[in-house]
Amino acid sequence: MSDSEVPAARPAATSSPQGAPQAKAHGKVPKAVEVRAPLHATRPAVPPNPQDREGFIAVLRRGDFRYLWAAQAASQLADKFLMFTLLIFMYTLSGRASLQSAVLIAYTLPSVVLSAPAGVYADRHDKRTLMVACNLVRGALVLLIPLAQIIPGLKGQAWPLIVITLLFSSAGQVFAPAEAASIPSLVSRNQITEATSLFMTTVILTLVLGVPAATLAIAFLGNFAPFYIAAALFGIAGLAVWRVGTNLRAVRGETTQSPNILRELREGLTILRASAALRLGLYQLALALIIVFTVFALGPAYMVKVLSRSDQDTYIVLVPATFGLVATAAALGTRPNFPRAITFVAAVLTAGVALTIMGVVPEVLRHAGAFGLMTPVAVLLALIFGCALGALLIPAFTVLQERTTPESRGRIFGGIFTVINAAVAVPLLLAGVIADLVGVGRAVAALGVILLLLGVAIRTLGWRRLAVLDSDHHPVALPVAE
Repeated sequence: MSDSEVPAARPAATSSPQGAPQAKAHGKVPKAVEVRAPLHATRPAVPPNPQDREGFIAVLRRGDFRYLWAAQAASQLADKFLMFTLLIFMYTLSGRASLQSAVLIAYTLPSVVLSAPAGVYADRHDKRTLMVACNLVRGALVLLIPLAQIIPGLKGQAWPLIVITLLFSSAGQVFAPAEAASIPSLVSRNQITEATSLFMTTVILTLVLGVPAATLAIAFLGNFAPFYIAAALFGIAGLAVWRVGTNLRAVRGETTQSPNILRELREGLTILRASAALRLGLYQLALALIIVFTVFALGPAYMVKVLSRSDQDTYIVLVPATFGLVATAAALGTRPNFPRAITFVAAVLTAGVALTIMGVVPEVLRHAGAFGLMTPVAVLLALIFGCALGALLIPAFTVLQERTTPESRGRIFGGIFTVINAAVAVPLLLAGVIADLVGVGRAVAALGVILLLLGVAIRTLGWRRLAVLDSDHHPVALPVAE
């Protein structure tokens, strides 16, 4: 392109509407004020960094994040794979359902007691080292289970399995806050939503895949095979975290005080009290997980008593729900600036509608002689419910990532996991009892109605408070020690 072909940029003095006719009358811009546009005016001189683009593919192009995500996928799959195997193995070993409950208690109790201290510990130390060690320790503990069955005096005993489960779960509490606190260090700020979407999707997928994978491994490879597979997966997770090159060491605040767990936990509570957005994110995440575990607890009974199918057919609703969550994750990942307040309310109302229909419609179709339609209706409703679930989980976790600082993120997530683990224990304990008393269909419908009422209450009474989810994007720092 020659100089005569380069378009002339209108100067600031003649950019008004009054200046346009004058330039047109003279046929060209006067030389005294003529400014030629650079050749690159319509495109950036330097292409944007591909790693800073939005979307799942761009996030996965970040090598360190990809390693962390691979570690999460392997460790989550091993964990879910192992939990189901432990229940089967305990029943095979003892033939007592009460000892299955003991395994569940040994698995869940450390998550309530140790999550908060583990978060403080993650803030003090190199998160990369903690995650590598945690995965290797869990892999070694898993291998003790088949080993105990060949040692005289331990073979055939139930108590070693309970003790190993307790130690295994205790070691795992360090991994969760360290992992969650590492995500913002491995992606750019505008990619946190996509990264969170990917991690939440992975959690659900491993939950869905873990049960059938454990069943197949036991059926084709024997009772001990799942333990060897889980140990190998933890080894892969440790290796993946070891490949992370980003510095994940503790950020030292400006304080001369010696480390103190109780004081640092109080600092985490101070941060939560200081940020309305963090508190709302915590409530939203807890609500989403309570819904998930309630539905998960009622799922097998719903399949048998409502849909008249086998309890092993839960994939009929789990698979479409997972697809719905993945679809929502992909949609939110392409729109990092989506309106979070509206998304929150819409998700609660949508989940309420889906669950209410799932509880009411089967009886209606049965009386109408069209019960054969219930399975496709359940698939559609599960898809809608999965979309709503993703719209609750992903924005909540994103808010918690955005509003915390590197030096406090571990203890914040440790405290959050403590609250959530305690909260989800309630539906796990009460869902089955309530379903036995009033019926599974009515229990599901009642949960849907509660969500509808909650959504209406939030929209009418608490709408102004939700504004902080969209307006306040600044992380809350640790209080300065005097």
